[in-house]
Amino acid sequence: MINNEYEIIESNELGRRFTVRFKQYEYNNEIERTNWKISKNGCGPTAIATVLASLGYNETPISISKIMLFNEFGFLSDGYYNGINGVSMIYCLNKLINKFNLDIEYEIVKINYKNPENMKEKIINMIKDGYMAIVNVGPHPNIFAQEGHYIVITSLNKNNNEFYISNSYSEGDNQIDITFSYEQIVNDIYKDNFDFLMIKKFIN
Repeated sequence: MINNEYEIIESNELGRRFTVRFKQYEYNNEIERTNWKISKNGCGPTAIATVLASLGYNETPISISKIMLFNEFGFLSDGYYNGINGVSMIYCLNKLINKFNLDIEYEIVKINYKNPENMKEKIINMIKDGYMAIVNVGPHPNIFAQEGHYIVITSLNKNNNEFYISNSYSEGDNQIDITFSYEQIVNDIYKDNFDFLMIKKFIN
């Protein structure tokens, strides 16, 4: 199923999970009462929306952007002018969990860049266990985008232990059936942020 702003990626026999992939580049209208466009600045909200919608929640890049941009009184948050960084991503996730009582849990997994292999097995096992991961890549040109960008690791190919991703940029249109190794992901991670923001839905 394809639409202008998102597409449904079906699960497959190799382990790829059902994913709602939002296409950031299609959101060209300014968020109301701002001069802020998702297509230009909204990869963070789009990544969160991709995870939550894929887990069954009724969220979109627009709804997530509004939570990031506006405070509880409906005014623009001073913080958003500093950019959508790791702090604002975690803030938004906590705000969503508390506001809507979401049944999700998250864990930040940092790696040692002198020896990133130490965390490889843990990351792979967490994805096998149902976690999705938000990763910030860049800021220099990389295999996912031409600048800093948030992508989502959705699942694992059981044949090669490589990751399926959801990339909201136009480059992602051709990356749906491609898998990426842990080493490829780590090589392109933006190292001044969280490394792997692991998110999972839990059942009470």
